[in-house]
Amino acid sequence: MPRCPYGHTTNRTRLYWRDDPDPYNGRMTKYQRIGLRIAISTSVGVLVASIAVVVAWRNIGWMSNFQPEQALTHQLLEVMEPLIETYCAETKTVPQSWGELHHTVEHYSFTHNKDGVPLDGWGHPLLYSVKEGHPVITSCGRDGKPGGIGVDHDLSSDDKSTPTENRPTLVQFLLHPSARGVLLTCLACGIGAFWLSMMTVNPSALHGRAALLLVVKLALTILGTLIVAAVLSIFHIPNHH
Repeated sequence: MPRCPYGHTTNRTRLYWRDDPDPYNGRMTKYQRIGLRIAISTSVGVLVASIAVVVAWRNIGWMSNFQPEQALTHQLLEVMEPLIETYCAETKTVPQSWGELHHTVEHYSFTHNKDGVPLDGWGHPLLYSVKEGHPVITSCGRDGKPGGIGVDHDLSSDDKSTPTENRPTLVQFLLHPSARGVLLTCLACGIGAFWLSMMTVNPSALHGRAALLLVVKLALTILGTLIVAAVLSIFHIPNHH
């Protein structure tokens, strides 16, 4: 039986040595275990939700169903360019403004403003210019201003493909009304990962093989929830047809 500093024998569970800095011998209290479990589970949940959002942004944000106005503008540019080229071939002249193409615009029932200028998918007037004797049609994107990034980036008949600059930024994706269902799915998966981690994590066994096993379990939890998030996100892709 150990002696206390005052010379009396005592039970160590009641009175500890003065030079013993950790009376629990490295063991965590009940509240410390709960706190660590919550901290680890919260980190896993936030990580899963964040990765799910990024994956959804990279895989869904550029789809035509998600950005129907941009897809419609691309279609307009593809349709109007050959019509203008046909006009040039028939008249042997290159029109210098939309005014000279007024009859063409009305004949093919393009949506236009009161001045006869065709509108893009966002309802902004398309710009017409002539560069090196070649007609160019330009849309200023969602904001209707030259330049911009993401869905605000300009679209031109000179480049009818979908360049990386035209894909929505992460902020534009998060603020887009059509992304609400996808974001809720990502949040739900993050919450699911949190609760799975709460049931899996055992803070008192964070050493040796037990720690390695915990890492494997957490990795499988993250992978599983991300797969579920990817599958569920598909059902929340908006359909504008």
